[in-house]
Amino acid sequence: MMMNTRIIPLTIILILFSIESSAIIPDRKYVRLPQNMGLIYKELDVETADGYRIETWFYPAQNMPEEDAGQSEMLPYRTLDDSRRPTLVICNGDAGNMSYQQVMLAAIYAAGGFNVVTFDWRGFGDSSEFEMDSNYLCYTEMLDDYDAVLKAVRRQREVDRNRIFVMGWSTGSYLSMITAYNNRNVAGCILSSTPSSFEEEIPILVERHPAGKTEENLIVPDDFPRGQMPALIAPKFTKPILLVVGAKDDRTPQWMSEKIYNALPEGTDKKLSIYPDAGHGGMMSPYIVDMERWITETVEFMSGR
Repeated sequence: MMMNTRIIPLTIILILFSIESSAIIPDRKYVRLPQNMGLIYKELDVETADGYRIETWFYPAQNMPEEDAGQSEMLPYRTLDDSRRPTLVICNGDAGNMSYQQVMLAAIYAAGGFNVVTFDWRGFGDSSEFEMDSNYLCYTEMLDDYDAVLKAVRRQREVDRNRIFVMGWSTGSYLSMITAYNNRNVAGCILSSTPSSFEEEIPILVERHPAGKTEENLIVPDDFPRGQMPALIAPKFTKPILLVVGAKDDRTPQWMSEKIYNALPEGTDKKLSIYPDAGHGGMMSPYIVDMERWITETVEFMSGR
């Protein structure tokens, strides 16, 4: 399944804004809704085991909307046909919400024939209220949110249950790999700017953090499965995996992705893709610095599996 990224309307590129962070910064306000870009979607009914509602948008495969297709009301839901299609679940990082780059990425992948799912962690966007401390790097509950979304996705008639992929960057990257490791329903994962472990990541964040935070201000919950960070589960990780990293990444340096990649078992369907001009996040994210390469590689990864 191939696609031409030149069909992306210019307005989609112009509205793109990507947030870079190194701690939890929930954003409750949506900067746009899918219908503002002329995208078809539906809201899934997702509730976690502990009773939190997770705002989730399901975009069926669809044609790229025209530049003037945006409107204020949700478009009537429809699909291209009755086929069950491969589905990409894109999670958020540790800041912003799914109304930022996820909407743009959803438009591109949906135009390539994939269903796309985006969601907000509890405490983010329109998901249930959940008090968060900005000194925390993550919350263990995020893994529960991810699992609840995947269960809901599998129930959708549009979804090929054997071809559900997950994608994440930075914080969303390690949460995606842990989720793929623990959830037998995930067919493969696409990870960008991936930390190897907290033990290796936190000293770098302390050194590079613009606000001068210390290790005491970069907290990992006591109940978080630290032993399932990417480099630690890599020797037992056997699912297809695409690791992307910017050569100029100063938060999750290239050597971290190389360490994860090299630890994967022999025979694993794996690829390491290094973007020479990209950094960690924001406007230096690999998918922004070289969007055409990102789309080509990720589409080929999912199409061939």
